[in-house]
Amino acid sequence: MNICIIGKNSYIGNHIDKWLSARGHEVFQLDVLTEDWYSFDYSEYDVVIQVAGIVHRPDCNDVALYKRVNTDMPIEIAKLFKRSHSKRKTFVFLSTMAVFGISKRLSKNVITTDTLVDPIGLYGKSKQAAEVGLLKLQDDYFDVIVVRPPNVYGKGCKGGYIFGFVKVVKNLPAIPAAYTQVKQSMLYIDNLCEFIRLAIEQKCHGIFMPQDEKAVSALDITNAIAKGLGKKLRISRLLAFVVYLGRFFPLIQKAYGGVEYDIRLSNIEGMNYVVVPFEEAMKRTIN
Repeated sequence: MNICIIGKNSYIGNHIDKWLSARGHEVFQLDVLTEDWYSFDYSEYDVVIQVAGIVHRPDCNDVALYKRVNTDMPIEIAKLFKRSHSKRKTFVFLSTMAVFGISKRLSKNVITTDTLVDPIGLYGKSKQAAEVGLLKLQDDYFDVIVVRPPNVYGKGCKGGYIFGFVKVVKNLPAIPAAYTQVKQSMLYIDNLCEFIRLAIEQKCHGIFMPQDEKAVSALDITNAIAKGLGKKLRISRLLAFVVYLGRFFPLIQKAYGGVEYDIRLSNIEGMNYVVVPFEEAMKRTIN
């Protein structure tokens, strides 16, 4: 298939490009930093994958910017793509877990089939509005795939969530066994790429919430990091007590809080997309 990725040289876009190209697809990345996408010829493509967007930025409260980039642009591109030719086409939209409006908590925090979509921030609201507009374009000849990934990680991925734990593992002789019942859903970049490959090749449509084979606690993460680094660590109840004392600090809530998808939301019939298990994925990420 001929595939166009909207959003040139992004972390996720580059990985999707390499993954699909290695499996026989022809892939092109379109830069949307200019407005050339208005006049771009989409007619030669079977699939368009929208990864471009403005992510959650605490320093940005520009409603118009979020709406223009995260909502209006993908909907307009999907309309241009749909009108470009008459053969069956697929539009893939990278949305977010944030559309549920659920923040990390230091208690069991699970998104199920009964959880309502109720975004609270500009990022989640703009993505959810795009979902609504895109799904209206779905018909027998135009498949819309909405992907709501949890934390995406991998080697070179920006963000200090995992690498903050790496520093802990490297510098402490023991790790705290705190909040072990609190889980976080995560998705290794290769598993996301494989999910997208299967979804487009199987002509899927609808909303999907892929994740690794299991949600993980902070202890699971630190254990996997220690194993990946070849370091043996003991479990400390004293350090766990220190973590509990600091539970009101944002850093503790970020590190030990969680929000997870019920695994039944992510088990999709005919899609064995977890090609790299969690512990191996963590090893590849930190080495």
